[in-house]
Amino acid sequence: MNHTPPFVGSAVVTGGSSGLGLAIAAALLRAGYRVALIGRDRDRLAQAIGELRGSGSGVGATTARGPGEVSPLPDDEGLFGVAADVTDPNSVRDAFEQIERRWSRLDVLINCVGQSDRGRVDALTPERLRALFDVNVTSSLLCSQAALPLLRESRGTVVNIGSLAGKFGTRYMGGYCAAKHALAGLTQQMRLEWSEAGVHVALVHPGPIRRADSQPRYQVDAETLPASAKLPAGGARLRGLSPERVADEVLRCIRRRRTEVILPRHVRLLTCLAAAFPSLGDRLLLRFTGGRTGPDA
Repeated sequence: MNHTPPFVGSAVVTGGSSGLGLAIAAALLRAGYRVALIGRDRDRLAQAIGELRGSGSGVGATTARGPGEVSPLPDDEGLFGVAADVTDPNSVRDAFEQIERRWSRLDVLINCVGQSDRGRVDALTPERLRALFDVNVTSSLLCSQAALPLLRESRGTVVNIGSLAGKFGTRYMGGYCAAKHALAGLTQQMRLEWSEAGVHVALVHPGPIRRADSQPRYQVDAETLPASAKLPAGGARLRGLSPERVADEVLRCIRRRRTEVILPRHVRLLTCLAAAFPSLGDRLLLRFTGGRTGPDA
């Protein structure tokens, strides 16, 4: 017979069907949380749940059937998926209503949906910037608002997954830096306002995440951008972080109610220097990301 284990809490992970979100979900399951994954693609959700079931977590799963629908296993509440568009208010509301009916409790929300970009500022269109804000900022706002009533009851935690691009205005990142800076500001405001209700809000700034596929992820205009712009972090001299390492830091952030995490840790010195001495920060950042480019390089 399938027995439900004693859970330490309930967690929702947006963007949990692949990549970093999937690694965070796995870490939460291993730590004893029951987990709901939110993603747009039903097939990817089902695949992710299958992977988590077979990962040795000891937790059964349910599979997503359609937007806002779950297919429960009768003896196990440990893992299930909800198909939803986290940039759409109605879809988000429906997803969290499903979760509330299922659990009546929520302790942790991980906002892990995000999208990067490449390009120069002079080529950035308002339409592209709005699209990036929707994915990187609006999604976190909508999900956090929807989760807030339950998080107030549990005095729970929100963790927003940012980026080093939210600490620096790195070159050739299109509208990504603007979006992640906005997420950083939103996170701090949420933390200050919601602390009165006992809800903790944290921000994790990871550098480039290591992937199994090492090929460049972005197409760039060779006439306007250097080839390094195709690379993770726009070619910054950073070794890719394993998703598992970042997931462990997220779990530590939840347990210790930390305010901000910067990965890799040695970049924290650069953030301090850039904040205290902007001109020096610019020079260091240029050097850190490959120096000057163009005909005069």
